[in-house]
Parts: sequence; structure tokens; C-alpha cells
Amino acid sequence: MSDNATFYTQLAYAGDAHSYKLGSDESLYPGDLNDKFKSLRVGKLVKVLAWQHNESGQYREWDTDQENITDIGGLSRFKVAASTTLPIAARLQDLTGAPEGSYSLKVSSYEVGEATISSGDPEFRLVGIMPESGPPVTTAIYVRNGDGHYVATGAVHFTWNSNTKSVDIADATNFPENMENERTGRNEFTFRLVSV
Repeated sequence: MSDNATFYTQLAYAGDAHSYKLGSDESLYPGDLNDKFKSLRVGKLVKVLAWQHNESGQYREWDTDQENITDIGGLSRFKVAASTTLPIAARLQDLTGAPEGSYSLKVSSYEVGEATISSGDPEFRLVGIMPESGPPVTTAIYVRNGDGHYVATGAVHFTWNSNTKSVDIADATNFPENMENERTGRNEFTFRLVSV
């Protein structure tokens, strides 16, 4: 069906099939299906937002059929979203001169929950979900050092741009003063810690 995603317990669409409708938000851990899905068929009206762990670890976005999804390292959480939905992704760069990995960025949004991103990690991590013409997404930002002390706190507001079909930062009024942000793609942002 065009508004379903169907997971299979074996590669190349073999094994037991489990179908989920548009709007499904599934946590497989703990449970018999945790880390069991190996392939996926995606209906043309949907896409799948997937996590290796429950909202952490590897993240993937699938909008076409996938004969092999094992590169995620085992699937524990996923959402079946409208095909026009854009995930909001971010990474943290440290410009203070501290050793790589000295800081971590914790981001919290309603649809995704909490995500933690280490400085120096080149991968973008999911921090929010923006449906086309959807409401703005408010994301809390916390940066901590290795001792657990907060060195930056604030928030950022994302919105859908119908002209460019992308995600914009609508309001950075409460963005931490010792940080910068830069758009890196239509739905990807680099946050930089400038000073502590």
C-alpha cells in the first residue's frame, strides 16, 4: 500500500512481514522484534525515520525500498512519516581548541526526544522532524564539558520554508551567545561552540 512501510525479518524482502501505516511511531525495544528487521518496502506516500537504539545511535532515513537495512546496526525505533517530511539534523563543532570530544550537545524536541552529539563527530544526528507546512519545532540546546558542567544553554526554533522546500531557523533569539549556527543543507545545521 502507498501509505505503509513493510519490514521483513530477512534480506531481500523475505521472512515474516510486518506492516505499519503512516503515522506509526514504534519502539521495538524491549520486544521480540528488536534488531530483527533486515529489509524494507516503502510506500510512495511515506518515508521511514529509523534509529539504531531508542532515539540514539545510528540514524537512517529511507524513502525507497531497501533490500538490506542491516547497516544501521539493528533497528530499535522508527517512525512512518509523510514523504514530504524533513528530518532536522545537526552536528557540533568545537572552535575553542579543546581536544576532540571534550564537549557534548544535548538537543531535546517534542517529536524526537533527546539526542546527544559529541563535538568532532562528523555525522549529522536527528534533532527534530518538520512536516511540510507543519508547526514550528522548538529545540532546547545544552552543551556540557567532560565534567558535566553546562557551558552553553538555549533554544532554537525551526520552521518550514514553502518557497525553498527546506527547514529554516525562524528564531535564534535564545540561541546561546557563545555559539554560532550555519545551514549545511536543506535540513542540516552545524552548531559551533566558539567560547566557554
